[in-house]
Amino acid sequence: MLKSYTIDGFENIQYQGYHALLNIENRLGECFKMHGYRRVSTPTFEAYDIYLGDDTVPRDDLFKLISRKGKVLALKPDATLSVARMAAINHHDPEEIIKFYYLANIYRHFSEPDSKKEITQMGVEYFGDSNPECDAEIIRLAQKALTIFKVEKLQIDLGNVGLIGALLAKTDLNADDRKILGKLIDKKNVDDIIAFSHSHHIEESVANKLSRIPAIYGNPEEVLEKTEALCENAAMRKAARRLKAVYKQLKAFGLADTVTIDLGFTRTMNYYTDTVFKIYGGHWGTPLIEGGRYDALSAKFGIDRPACGFAVDVLSLMDYLEQNGLIVPLSEARTVIFYAPSDIKQAATIADHLRERNIITETFPLKGAPEPVIDRMGRTQSYKSARFYCVRRGEVLKWQQNRFDRVDSIDGYRWPSTDVKTSLTEQHKI
Repeated sequence: MLKSYTIDGFENIQYQGYHALLNIENRLGECFKMHGYRRVSTPTFEAYDIYLGDDTVPRDDLFKLISRKGKVLALKPDATLSVARMAAINHHDPEEIIKFYYLANIYRHFSEPDSKKEITQMGVEYFGDSNPECDAEIIRLAQKALTIFKVEKLQIDLGNVGLIGALLAKTDLNADDRKILGKLIDKKNVDDIIAFSHSHHIEESVANKLSRIPAIYGNPEEVLEKTEALCENAAMRKAARRLKAVYKQLKAFGLADTVTIDLGFTRTMNYYTDTVFKIYGGHWGTPLIEGGRYDALSAKFGIDRPACGFAVDVLSLMDYLEQNGLIVPLSEARTVIFYAPSDIKQAATIADHLRERNIITETFPLKGAPEPVIDRMGRTQSYKSARFYCVRRGEVLKWQQNRFDRVDSIDGYRWPSTDVKTSLTEQHKI
């Protein structure tokens, strides 16, 4: 009986999917590079201590382990925090402009049984610019990263966590209660928000606004007008102005028709300070890209530096492209050369010359008649489009129309006649 030994939340990727994955990664990387971003890499593990204190990443989501020296480590649950740490260590000027991009697997121990626990992300981090124009530029790059794959009906969900943060600052809620309330707002569960506000004795005027926020979403112009009426302190007005400025810039980019503003939009990662956004593809229920501004995160590592970025969920994007017929088909035409034991040198020489011409070439020793082997291999997924040759008694034979025919070249490579004579001589000796 076969045992799969699979682990829930972790995926195996077959070679066909891996080809698509590499194509996505290469095209995203080229897009980011053309916009001035430099590729970086961070370790798979981080010190567990960096996740303590401010609950930047929920600790319940961490995979933890102990090193041989007794140090508590965590599998990297988030790429942004790791890149921010690296930027702080290597770039000490808080006003320096730094633009990085990365490809990383992150690991989160979500409680939901069907959730992914290993997530492949590719994203960008822009350090040193606090302007709303930077936020809009990041969102535009995220949008362009999807259009190169012909993703249609893109929808940008835009928000600002500063609005809710300013309201929550007027309450006595602790960090855990704020997270609970944030999830209720994100799910637009108005009845539970009202009940929560009542049970935690939140001031009536604040509770009223908290229950109204989830319903304020949709057309940007209408939402922005309602947002101004909602503001009751300087922090809320500042967040509203930034939201308006980011939208104005996106409108200048010609993206107004793709933007929806949602005041009740919150994020599971607790380090976001202002602008947050998600980008969806048509008829796809989960975001392909998520991002936002995190101006306070770098200070955690000793450098007070503003920053903004986003991450592409690469496997989710691959699933989207596959289901919408947008995957670049795998085309790995390969040449297979069988050889008799005495012809191993000639077969190896021919194979090496073909590889130098970027032709995928495999060699196999003959242990019997080649015909049944070719028939069996030709019916498999890996070799159904392969071309088969056989080197036997110094001759090179091509399998076509269910028979072998002698050939003098393969894809323009013609082997020296001396190779054939040598093989014939060696065969005669045998």
